Amino acid sequence: MSNREQVQLMKRSANSYCDTLAWPTIILITIVFPTYFLTPVAVVAGLMPAVVGMLVMAFLTYAVYTALHEAVHGAVCGGQQKHRWVNEWVGYLAAIPSGVPMCAHRHEHFSHHNHTNKLGEDPDLVCADMTNNLWRLVASPILLTAQNYQLFLRQRWPTAHKELRRTFVLEVFVILFSRVLLLIALFGPVAASAGVSSFSVGMDIVLTLIIGPLLGQLVLVYLFAYVVHMPHTVAGKFVDTSIFELPKVLRGVGTWFWGFQNYHGIHHAFPRVPWYQYRAVFEAHRDELFEQGMPTYQLSGLKWRRIN
Repeated sequence: MSNREQVQLMKRSANSYCDTLAWPTIILITIVFPTYFLTPVAVVAGLMPAVVGMLVMAFLTYAVYTALHEAVHGAVCGGQQKHRWVNEWVGYLAAIPSGVPMCAHRHEHFSHHNHTNKLGEDPDLVCADMTNNLWRLVASPILLTAQNYQLFLRQRWPTAHKELRRTFVLEVFVILFSRVLLLIALFGPVAASAGVSSFSVGMDIVLTLIIGPLLGQLVLVYLFAYVVHMPHTVAGKFVDTSIFELPKVLRGVGTWFWGFQNYHGIHHAFPRVPWYQYRAVFEAHRDELFEQGMPTYQLSGLKWRRIN
């Protein structure tokens, strides 16, 4: 079998995982979206310790991006275009807690896919040096978020049709307005019912709406963008993104907590495959993917060692 025939066979197989609505993604956004806004309320109301709320918000920030990312690729509806509206609304909802309009992220993220690891072309390379020092570690997720707005306004806005421009403006408005409403509720009726001071509310807000999401974004960028594309210099389909297989005893739970992005190489090879099917596709085509050169690592002791 020729290399081209092998790739086409894998593509046909991967497409079979995209035939139905991605219900796990729909369930994910249904749970994460309200929980994101209710968690600060629970903290200010005294129903949840602030530190716990901070960690919950970090986890939710990581989790909600999965829904946004899937919608950007049309992976929620898969091949069922009659359900495209479901895909779009999942993305619009996920964009609100993420703080990035879906239409802007679609532009930035497709640029990343089209130019993965190409210096000067891949926008995600802004995080390629995030482990160099503490400043870069903290700054990388902030810069990556800001870059979504900058690239859209600089590259897409000038030639965008009116509907796309309206969508972008409306998304930005909803992202900001939702947070304003939340702050009004926290400082107003929630604080009054709990009998807490404005200073106490302010401290809770710093932990749950600033530090928690920033921590979640940091973990997200590290696991979702940084480590899977190391060394950030290799370009080419099947070879620019890695697989990280956890030990069997941790593989199930660990893969779920990673959001299946330890199989991120599958996503770059077959972008429409839903996130919860990455591992299944990898296991079904392990030998073929090895032949294509997909970097695959297994944890040995405390080090990741390449096995192919």
